[in-house]
Amino acid sequence: MEELFNKPILDQMYEFRKEYFEQKVYNENENVKRLEIELCDIGEELNNLIKELITDVENNDKVMKILRKYEFKHNDILNLWNCLYFKLGMIESEKIRNEFFANKVEKKDQDTFLNYDNNNFSEWLEEQKQKYTFNTDDYKELNKRYREISEKYPNATEVFEDLKPIVLNKEEMKALLELRKIDIEMGYLEKDLCFKLGMKEVINF
Repeated sequence: MEELFNKPILDQMYEFRKEYFEQKVYNENENVKRLEIELCDIGEELNNLIKELITDVENNDKVMKILRKYEFKHNDILNLWNCLYFKLGMIESEKIRNEFFANKVEKKDQDTFLNYDNNNFSEWLEEQKQKYTFNTDDYKELNKRYREISEKYPNATEVFEDLKPIVLNKEEMKALLELRKIDIEMGYLEKDLCFKLGMKEVINF
């Protein structure tokens, strides 16, 4: 288990997951949003207090640079501990899994790429997307929004999908940005599926 803890794969998994996870939690958790706003307000108060107490521009800049260095280093430390706890969670879940299946014959999921008759990975992945992602409520809602915008602003869709050099008006530009945003959110859902599929392959290997 200690060897697994030091494997680069867990660090890569953490980097892959954290951005989507953080954004998802922020979108769905009002407490997180409230704390973010409060933190920004405190930061603004601190900046104003420093400007009030240190009127010399040069000294003020020096203090602000030190504070920024502290903030960056503090974030680095938090990120390091977050990664370590993520890896610890993965290790502990594996220990629990081994405890549960220590005296049992584990029934494996046969719906894996290793058991796929056709060796075409892209084809298998598309089948998995159809099965697990495309039919979810979140994906259907995003797809619905995408279709509605595409129908209302066909020029924006042609620019986004076909890269056609079309001059867009203000509303079409907003629609183009919204299409891009929806596409990114869809991509997050598909990445999430790929991560889970990879974990399933390992578990059922």
